[in-house]
Amino acid sequence: MSTGPLFDRAEVEQRLGPAAVAVSRRNAEAAPPLRPEQREWLRTLFASARFAKPQAPAAKAA
Repeated sequence: MSTGPLFDRAEVEQRLGPAAVAVSRRNAEAAPPLRPEQREWLRTLFASARFAKPQAPAAKAA
């Protein structure tokens, strides 16, 4: 299991705005259901995901 920050739906919805959230919900409702193998592939993909580690800023070239 990942130890990175948790997804905050309310924060994302606030950032995107009500119009974008409404379009996203309509698109999700109109999409066909996932087949079992698609669902399993997504579970595997997200289970294997790792959070990116913060990188130090690159040194500025002179």
